[in-house]
Amino acid sequence: MNHKIYFGDKIFFFFLLFLGIFTIFYQINFEDLWLDEVSSFWIADPNLSYPETIARHNETDYHNPVLFNLVLKYFFKIFGYTPDIARYLTLFFGSLSFIFIGLISYQEKKNNYFLLTTFLACVSIYIIKYSQELRPYSLLLLTSSLNIFFYLRLLKEDKKIVDIILFIIFSVINYSVNPFSLIIFFSQITYTFYRYLLFSNKYKNFSIFYLIILIIYLFLNYKYISYQISFDNYMLSHDIKNVFDGFYFPRFFGSKIMGYFYLILLMFLIIKSSKIFLLRENNYMFFLILIFFSYLLPLGYAIIRTPVFHDRYIIFILIPIFALITFLISEIHNKKLKIFLISFLTIMTLSNHYIEIFKRINTKPEFKKTLNYINDSNTNVVVFDFGGNSFLFSNYIKNMNNQKFSKLIFVEKNDFKNQNTDFWFICYSTDPNFKCVPKNIKNNKLIDTKKNLHVEAKLYLVD
Repeated sequence: MNHKIYFGDKIFFFFLLFLGIFTIFYQINFEDLWLDEVSSFWIADPNLSYPETIARHNETDYHNPVLFNLVLKYFFKIFGYTPDIARYLTLFFGSLSFIFIGLISYQEKKNNYFLLTTFLACVSIYIIKYSQELRPYSLLLLTSSLNIFFYLRLLKEDKKIVDIILFIIFSVINYSVNPFSLIIFFSQITYTFYRYLLFSNKYKNFSIFYLIILIIYLFLNYKYISYQISFDNYMLSHDIKNVFDGFYFPRFFGSKIMGYFYLILLMFLIIKSSKIFLLRENNYMFFLILIFFSYLLPLGYAIIRTPVFHDRYIIFILIPIFALITFLISEIHNKKLKIFLISFLTIMTLSNHYIEIFKRINTKPEFKKTLNYINDSNTNVVVFDFGGNSFLFSNYIKNMNNQKFSKLIFVEKNDFKNQNTDFWFICYSTDPNFKCVPKNIKNNKLIDTKKNLHVEAKLYLVD
């Protein structure tokens, strides 16, 4: 039976969306860009031709599909090429994700419990932080939610041609953002086959949809896929051990306490409501399969080929986690237990949200803080050494609010020949004990040192 969405439900839904979007916006540039973000910023230079963009992508970001960087490139064409504006693109993706995660919940279970799903998404510190990062993970979450939303619509009796077309389009886009989203593809195939065997042959047409999706995807991404599977090792191979620390839940929810709380809650609800998964009236089994495959398939590839697992690659797992928690709580008949679980979940989540937002600690290199310090001095020559990534960071800092730092003259270390002038020397490293010392300084004396997170600046005056 369809549930009527009352005016109060709509108001609360939009309030939750406002809360989530505002939280992303509130600290959108809380941190400067880190190495991977700087790489995307460099690749997406709107002044480059398409072949030049592809060449840059293949040089520094070859493990990821190019789609996000191309979208970012045209975003810069419209809104300008500055780091300060860049993250508004991922804010947009993250904001739309909140909407569709809520709609997925309502699509499956047409009651006002979709507000709980929306709440969990909108205060998810993981979604918020990756919506503040200039990388493809907020786009991955958005396209995954669109994919799942139209898949659930197709599981209904009355299939509409527009839903079929949109399901195919968003599936191809989803898988083209990140190959890990193929986990959703295999989960959908498995669940559709399960429904076909147990309930009805009305699902047989899905095989045609999947074939079309696969053909289009391989046509567009064959070169990328064949290149990726050629690697015998991967840069994040060491991260495999973190899978077994609560299945990444501590990372998904901001701390070990919150991570294990959500993990235990989800397992408790699944065990308590295990019989409900076998009913044909719901699609809970799909969400459970998606969670299961999100770990099984990457771990299987690690055994067969090489470890490639990282929590952000399966950011879409938050969709079935939030959905199942909501659905299974709504199925509890004991009213007191239901109220207790919702209340405790809300209090824990809001408390963690407050801590993560208002007690947030910077974890990325503090370039702006360093350049502001330099900008207040009387010396405007800035010599930089960023190791093998100097070309990425020089492009970043030169486009970092040109008006504010317009008096500064940036020079790469290898291009700085004249040491008969005052200059600042800055360098970057992820090693907290790194040494920032220019070589062969003959005519200058060290006067001042300013060390911030991952960035250090030293002032040398002519002796």
